[in-house]
Order: sequence, then structure tokens, then C-alpha cells
Amino acid sequence: MTDPGPLPNRRSIVVSTGSVVPITLAGCLSDIPVGSGKSGSSETARRREVVTTYDEALVARNDATTTRDEGVTAFNDRNYTEAIDPLETALSGYEDAEDGFAEAAGLAAEIDEESAADICETAVDETAIQADATSAALSAARAARNDADAETINGHIETFRSFREDAEAITVADADAVASALGLD
Repeated sequence: MTDPGPLPNRRSIVVSTGSVVPITLAGCLSDIPVGSGKSGSSETARRREVVTTYDEALVARNDATTTRDEGVTAFNDRNYTEAIDPLETALSGYEDAEDGFAEAAGLAAEIDEESAADICETAVDETAIQADATSAALSAARAARNDADAETINGHIETFRSFREDAEAITVADADAVASALGLD
């Protein structure tokens, strides 16, 4: 089998983890040639489905991070009411991304691709923690909007920071890593 070469038409998404360190994640969707992979077009199609599902979840996760950062910025600017909507949207986005990563993990497991499934499960774990962090940030914004005491607000903020640090310790691979694990590189 010949190497198809680099995957064309890639998109890069610049996001920030937490609200400090910008990173670039690249994804590949339909640019993996049919017929690449270990055997058969049906098996290759299933492998492509894993990569596509993972990539869509990755985009949702990155969008959620960007939206959460907008909410955190509004909170830090003491615009507590304005922080709530982006934080709610981000929480929903992380939950959707978590579901997408779990679906990709399940698809990889169905075709006995443990390495790819492990990559997907790591993304599930990290995204669940990001959702917990976002929930804590949302609680802080709601508490601040409702003039809660400083101890309550600060407790939510500390919970947010703790979850965010835990999530930052986990590396979420790009879709190329999933493609490679599936032999589609």
C-alpha cells in the first residue's frame, strides 16, 4: 500500500485552555482517502466514521472552551449577568462534546481498535472535567449576580480553578492521532 501523503484541506482551530495558554488543534474530516487503512472499504468507512465523530466532538469542545472564556472574561469584568449565558452555552457544548467523544470511543471499540478507543476515552475524561469546571464557573456567576457572600462565590471560583487545572493536565489528542491509531495516516 502506498502512503497517501499529507492530508490536504485541514482546518486549524485556535483555542485557549482555561483562559491563559493558546494552542492549535488540527482536525481532518473527509480528507482521508477511501481505501487507505488496513483492509476493505467497509472497514475503512467505519474507521473514517470514528475519526469524523471524534473531530466533530473536538470542534464542539474547542468551541465550548472559547465560549467559556468569554463568560469568564465577563465575570472577571464584574458583568455577572452577562457571564451566565456564555457559561450555560459552554456547559452544553462540553456535554455535547463528551457525548461525541464517547460515541467515537464506542465506534472504535466495535472494530477492536483499542488504541483509538483509548484516545477517545481520554478526551471523554478531560471534557467531563471541563464540564465540571464550567458548572462551577456558572455557579460562581449566578451566586455573584444574586449578591451571595464572598465565601460562597470564592468557593465556586476555587472549584472552577481546581477542575480546570485537572483538565489541563490531560492532553486531548487531535483527530490526526485517532486517524493514525486507526492506520489511516
